[in-house]
Amino acid sequence: MTPTETRDFAVRLMREVWETFDHTALPRFYQADMVGHHRSQTLVLEDVSNRLQWDVLNFGDPVYDIRDIVADEDKFAIRFVFTCRLIQTGGTLVTEVTYFYHLRDGKVSAFWLLSDGDFDYKQ
Repeated sequence: MTPTETRDFAVRLMREVWETFDHTALPRFYQADMVGHHRSQTLVLEDVSNRLQWDVLNFGDPVYDIRDIVADEDKFAIRFVFTCRLIQTGGTLVTEVTYFYHLRDGKVSAFWLLSDGDFDYKQ
């Protein structure tokens, strides 16, 4: 992909998967054998799916305020501020997040996540 196509992919990933918490869209964006990293956790595609399914039950009114996307042919970084309503308490969660993604054949093959909020991807 060109850097512009990679950037467009990043925006679609956010809009079609993360903003809607749509775990059924994962096969369009992630390799089945992808590997993710968040702090001490090593993640597989099932963990991402489980996280999205957990998010839809616990986070209301999600907003991803994308602050920056840096894209190359086979990788990109995206930085955003995530804000949502905590369904169980009615409180608000605000966290700044940066993902680094590697692509293979037009899909995510690996990612690394940095966040100022500590959360368990496998919860």
